[in-house]
Amino acid sequence: MSLALAIPLGVASAVVYGSSIVIQHDVAHASAADEDPRGLLKLLRDPRWLMAIAGDFVGFLFQIGALAAGSVVVVQPLVVLMLPVSLGVGYLLGGPRPRIWDYLSCASVIGGLAVFLVLIGDPKPGRVPHPRPMAIAVVSVLAVGLIISISVMKRGRIARGAAYGAVAGTYFGTLAVMVDAASNRFVSGGIHGLLATPRGLVPLASIVLLGLGGIVLTQLSFQVGALAATLPANLAADPLTGVVFGAILLREYVPTDAAHVVAYLFCLAAVIIGTVRLAAPAAAAQAASA
Repeated sequence: MSLALAIPLGVASAVVYGSSIVIQHDVAHASAADEDPRGLLKLLRDPRWLMAIAGDFVGFLFQIGALAAGSVVVVQPLVVLMLPVSLGVGYLLGGPRPRIWDYLSCASVIGGLAVFLVLIGDPKPGRVPHPRPMAIAVVSVLAVGLIISISVMKRGRIARGAAYGAVAGTYFGTLAVMVDAASNRFVSGGIHGLLATPRGLVPLASIVLLGLGGIVLTQLSFQVGALAATLPANLAADPLTGVVFGAILLREYVPTDAAHVVAYLFCLAAVIIGTVRLAAPAAAAQAASA
């Protein structure tokens, strides 16, 4: 494991994701006035959306490299950097000029994340979990996400967009754990261990299911909500899920003494305050236009 390699690759992944997601939102938001799965098929014919998805693939490759070099509990929180990146890219593509409060909110997000990474330190290497707990965790996450998505279908646009984004974030956070498990299995058992054993096949199948579900829900959230009102929910759920499952399934070491827990809470508060401040203007504007 090498933090010197994992953190730069994780930051690069967040930068690529944050850039491409702005284009995805613009295209998806214009494809339908409300969430419509049929509208997602139109995206497959839009070159801008396809280009953005290609960018996501590049970001995913960076993420795989980061997870191969480091642990989920270190790499996955870095996805929060997508928020300030998307803010800057959105402005360069013709969006609103960032205000002083936007910069302060970004500083709060980045500062909380930086302190969290210092507190975590260099975790001990994880392990490849037994396929049964992996399968149970993934099925549970998919089922709960489906229930939440169905339950908010008749709610307001902001509630739907935030719920879809949060569920997608949960899927992506769990997916990162499965990527880490698959890479660990490949290192220990080679291609045969990855493709011919349950310890390899379960995370691979989980990556496909979670990835498809996360992509669909992300695009649906983009259809119904402004980017700054939906992306924070996604990015709040993603690293939280990754850290929890990384500690439980992969047994990656996270200090849990009282002092560390209190410090984690302060870091979490800084990230939440920053994301809420960034989302509030867009949510208010969306509510006024609804």
